[in-house]
Amino acid sequence: MTASEDVSFSCASTSVAWSSLISRSLAAWAALDRPKHQLAESTLQSYTDLDDFLTKFSTGLGGPMFWFFQTREAFVSQDAMTKWNRDRLDDYIILPGFPGFVTRDHCFFVSHFWHTHDDPDPEGRYLRLMQKELEASSWSYIWVDWTCLPQEPRSHNEEVYFLRALRTVPAIIRNCGFMWYYPGFEPRLWILYEVAEYVRTCENASEHLVTEDIKEFMGHITEMQEVGVGATLDKYGYKCTFARDKEFIAPWLELLVLLNRLGIDVDDIRRVQDGITWFRSCESMVIGTFNGTVKIERFEGTLTLGGREYKFAPFTQWVSFLPE
Repeated sequence: MTASEDVSFSCASTSVAWSSLISRSLAAWAALDRPKHQLAESTLQSYTDLDDFLTKFSTGLGGPMFWFFQTREAFVSQDAMTKWNRDRLDDYIILPGFPGFVTRDHCFFVSHFWHTHDDPDPEGRYLRLMQKELEASSWSYIWVDWTCLPQEPRSHNEEVYFLRALRTVPAIIRNCGFMWYYPGFEPRLWILYEVAEYVRTCENASEHLVTEDIKEFMGHITEMQEVGVGATLDKYGYKCTFARDKEFIAPWLELLVLLNRLGIDVDDIRRVQDGITWFRSCESMVIGTFNGTVKIERFEGTLTLGGREYKFAPFTQWVSFLPE
């Protein structure tokens, strides 16, 4: 086989894998108990291949948010967490960020420690624990950051998609079942946020999060309600590997804690969080809740309820999703 024939074969294989992914995804959508979504379907079908998909996201023409979810079959058959790979498209389906597509009936979010910089679970120890735990459960798709987001080294287009997807992770957590296995406690800010997002946006979630490996995080969520987010993070030394992640997490965490402290109903908290997630350029939000009208100035970090103004860490006004 000549070099040109080899390239042609590779392109053809990639095209077939992409077409199969689209067909598989649309079939999965059709099986969901929800109305058809013409915009999501037509947009997904408009992409000719993975590079076209990523290119349109990088140029601002990506349309709705689409997430890669690993299939149950791929997750349970692997010996180690699989790194996101453009050559393994058969392991995935694509789900859009519209209501009714990602649900706890069908999807799980995996919260996990990264045990090395190059691989979160190189020996597959925690993967095996999760596989065993999920074996008896009824589910179809799972989201793991290592598997479902492009990892380093990333191309320019992959980086843009990565950043956009990263900023919608709160929506994935809110709408999925929650799976975790943690080692001994370490003050990981991403883990604290993931647990808090799930607990504060899911009815009676705390009743199920009772294992020893999560109790300390649960205690710190309660402590944040009492003494504040900043004081709690400083007291226990919570940190992120990348500084930009803390800039992203702090507003989400402070707003969650504030809403809960004000006694806002879980359904209304979800509505607020959805507004923050999907209307990223909207400076001011007004939402009617059971407790009264809530007004949020996201870039100023203020929430007004009943004539009183409350403060939280302001959200960053991202100009674009281009890497800095």
